[in-house]
Amino acid sequence: MEPHFPPEIWSNIFRFATFTATSLNEMDWNPHWPYASSPESTDPTLSYRSTLRTKKTLTLVSRTFRGMSLEYLFEIVKLLRPRKAQLLLHTILSRTTGPVAGNSPAKFIKYIIINLDPGSASDSRLMDGVLTKIFPFCTNLAGFGWTSTERVLRGGQTDNSTLIASIPLTITTLEWNRDTLRRPFHALRNHITVRNLRVSHLLPAHQEDFNVKFPFITHLYARTPFAGMAISRWSLPSLTHLNLEIFSKNHLELLFGKCKESIRSIYIAAPWRTNGDLSWILASIPKLETFSYDISIDTLGHKFSSPWLDVGHHASLTHISIFCRPATDYGKATISNIRDFFSLHLQPLTSGHVSLLTISIVDARNFFEQGFFSGSRI
Repeated sequence: MEPHFPPEIWSNIFRFATFTATSLNEMDWNPHWPYASSPESTDPTLSYRSTLRTKKTLTLVSRTFRGMSLEYLFEIVKLLRPRKAQLLLHTILSRTTGPVAGNSPAKFIKYIIINLDPGSASDSRLMDGVLTKIFPFCTNLAGFGWTSTERVLRGGQTDNSTLIASIPLTITTLEWNRDTLRRPFHALRNHITVRNLRVSHLLPAHQEDFNVKFPFITHLYARTPFAGMAISRWSLPSLTHLNLEIFSKNHLELLFGKCKESIRSIYIAAPWRTNGDLSWILASIPKLETFSYDISIDTLGHKFSSPWLDVGHHASLTHISIFCRPATDYGKATISNIRDFFSLHLQPLTSGHVSLLTISIVDARNFFEQGFFSGSRI
């Protein structure tokens, strides 16, 4: 059956039906981006595995549908093994020359996600080599992400600078969750379109390895202590949104010394681990507008030290977002202790702020969906 609607309508239908939620395009589907980390779970119908089935089905409807749907089939490419990357490279090369030249699927690729199965470092090196051959054909690539579990010892010989340097200059988002030594991100200095950077597992062998300036990055998400150590050495004059999971005060002092005037929002995943430094952190960012953090049922018993409530006197702060996260401990969830916690937690904020302040409690249903609430426990 041939379509009877204009191609533009079919294109919009295909785009809606095949939309895929990933960490690289989070700004397109997460309503709280960039003020919080990704939700613990997303709509399963938007997962890569689910939408890939839809995309493949569309290519089988008719020749016309196949031609229109290839753009969405190759829009997001997820590779779990080097062999799959080699097959992609073969497909690209086979359509780069000869009678089918110009029909390479590489022109449709916007995001490449590497999520290697647990394996050896040799798999990573093989994947590196194949990717450096694929990247030159991906002229419309907007995001690249790498996640792998192999561990590199500090004495190991690894250098990812060649791979990073080969990433197309068109990308706006880079996610790097991979043990990395030496000077990997020096090769990223020429990528002037990169705005969003998500990093973890950076292992600086020497402090000077991470002395690099990124004048264009506006959104930074650091997940591990070593990542915090690395980014503290970076120069980030345009940084406006900072997301942190685990960090040390010493590293933040170094970072804020170079970008405190530009930061407008900060998100902290575990504020109860700040050892009383939270008020210092917020006071160090003079133009802060949005402060976000997580709480869960497990942390309801944690008492925030009173100094953190000094955020109420931060002149530029206009919005606080509290994200309720799922937890494995269901026993602490009662209506009364949740009510008392928020009452005590928010009262100093609502009474002591010097300017108009909006407080949002996000995803509170996570508390009530997990707890066992009965009349005897209220």
